[in-house]
Amino acid sequence: MISYNVFFSPRTGTADEEVVAAVRRLLDELKAAGQLRGFRILRVTDVASFPALPRFQVIIDYANQAELDAGLASMRQPGRVHDGAHGAVIRLVTDFRVSFTADV
Repeated sequence: MISYNVFFSPRTGTADEEVVAAVRRLLDELKAAGQLRGFRILRVTDVASFPALPRFQVIIDYANQAELDAGLASMRQPGRVHDGAHGAVIRLVTDFRVSFTADV
């Protein structure tokens, strides 16, 4: 399993619930289109020794690198990043960080 990990916080004045709903709409749309295997939306409840950690994490799972590459290529198509459900999420979040992980 390959995972795309996204970390973010809501923009000032944006309710957590609004961000979570927008992220869920985007990910449900992508899952229905077969562009990801599964996902989890996590709220950070204790930053412990990492105070710069954004408030939310999303883990998006793909079966393999080819599926991840196809999903990312789809999102890079003209107009896709800033329009539709993805654009709605972008307008609501800040502190956006990503990482990639693989099961061992």
